[in-house]
Amino acid sequence: MKAIDQVLAEEGLKPFQRPLHVARKLWEAFGWEGPIFPPKEMADQPGFENSVFMAKAYRWYDQYYGEQLKGDFAYGFAPTRLGNALWRVRAGLTYGTVRLFLDRNLQNRGVTLGGRGVEASFNVLCAVENLPQGLVDRLPEGELIEHFQFHVFMHESLQWREELPRTELFDMARADYDESTSSVLSGRNGQARWAAQQAVEKTLKGLLTITGTAYPTGGPNGHNLNHLAKLLETHHGIAIPSALLDLAACSPKVRYAEEPSTEKQSLLANHAVLGVLEQLRLNPRTEYVLRGAANIREK
Repeated sequence: MKAIDQVLAEEGLKPFQRPLHVARKLWEAFGWEGPIFPPKEMADQPGFENSVFMAKAYRWYDQYYGEQLKGDFAYGFAPTRLGNALWRVRAGLTYGTVRLFLDRNLQNRGVTLGGRGVEASFNVLCAVENLPQGLVDRLPEGELIEHFQFHVFMHESLQWREELPRTELFDMARADYDESTSSVLSGRNGQARWAAQQAVEKTLKGLLTITGTAYPTGGPNGHNLNHLAKLLETHHGIAIPSALLDLAACSPKVRYAEEPSTEKQSLLANHAVLGVLEQLRLNPRTEYVLRGAANIREK
């Protein structure tokens, strides 16, 4: 278990994230198959077959990390506007098929675990942190529909982001987007815009790097999102609308308040990052590029 835990740590996973990845490592190494969530009492049984092994793995993590296992199992978070305020939305981890729905009643969270003809489901309003029932009751129907659409868009983009290879540039892009989200919610609008710009830049450079495509690291085009995107389109057929890139782009002056930034600009820049991720996710050429790079690394 220490060896498995070390590999997962090297992949950048936090302690609370690692137990759910043990099954993946066992499958990669031994072709292991079995239920991911066995009853805890199975850890008392002898041997290491199938569910017994997984139960013992979970117990090992409980004993080894204790309170550090209490984490938030989410692909990430994004800011959104409901009513006249900003809220943090959680993109929670999901397994299998989950039906998303929207119900003004925040007590109706949905069905956590599906099975035996009952589908798993989730009320997307429950992913908005600290959302009060009083606000939900007063929101126009159109605004609720827009939020449902945003939730799906946000969740799919952040889930895809999590599946990208663990490279230095992709990891920094993840951290930059998380910083943008935190800054939007804290009113640090200049920092939010700069972090969003960096998230897009490093995502594009991450793709160019794993394909061996040269790009400028300095000069007028070193941080030009449209130039980097054009390289991606020219060499790999992956196009990103310039209007989307323009929303994410900003001058370094925003970091020092030499150029003013508004809440609207910071929110648009943050959502532009999600838009870029969506464009990459939906383009079949992206999967081709990522699969090709993975094959090269394995040889």
